[in-house]
Amino acid sequence: MVEGQTESAFVSEILAPYLQAFEIYVQPVIVKTSRLADGTAFRGGGGSWRHYDSDLRKLLEASNFQWVSILIDFYAYPRDAPGADCCARPHQPRRCAEHRAQAMASAIDHPRFVPYVVLHEFETWVLAAAIGAADVLGERAVAKALNQEAETVGGDVELLNDSPSTAPSKRVLRCWPDYDKVTDGIEVIREAGLDAVIDRCPGLRSWVERLLAQ
Repeated sequence: MVEGQTESAFVSEILAPYLQAFEIYVQPVIVKTSRLADGTAFRGGGGSWRHYDSDLRKLLEASNFQWVSILIDFYAYPRDAPGADCCARPHQPRRCAEHRAQAMASAIDHPRFVPYVVLHEFETWVLAAAIGAADVLGERAVAKALNQEAETVGGDVELLNDSPSTAPSKRVLRCWPDYDKVTDGIEVIREAGLDAVIDRCPGLRSWVERLLAQ
């Protein structure tokens, strides 16, 4: 279960081939956020937790899935979602992300459910993919700027904070004004290789390891 087209593309184009090497097959499903009277469904954009809750429970009722996971951003996490009020000060992002994942697990309460909260959003992985690169998709200036952002947290890009002005997506756009989330973001990760991103993102590594262990 993912919240939009970018995350769906990541699962389809990056994660699925990676897991397929271990004979694990995944299928992205974008959360359904509304439906018109004529039955037309609208997907993506996050929104209320009730949309995720409803879709997750339907997927878990299906017998053809060995497990059901959710990939949801820490940044703009739904205010009504389990564990949303965990952010005490000083902010401890990893502890809070783990709390939210545990809260989702308790709320759904199903042995085949594997929750994951991304610190802090998809662009965290874009920054991780750029670490140490001389250029990013042929752009040397972009690579340099992205590396400078990563250096502000010692290369631990999962700790880049989540305010409206300093979230990873905002940082990437400042470094790369014509950045396209779906196409460029996916290609940067593909260029670096998922293993490189996993090595630099402990939260992502933990989630992938859980999927491999299912």
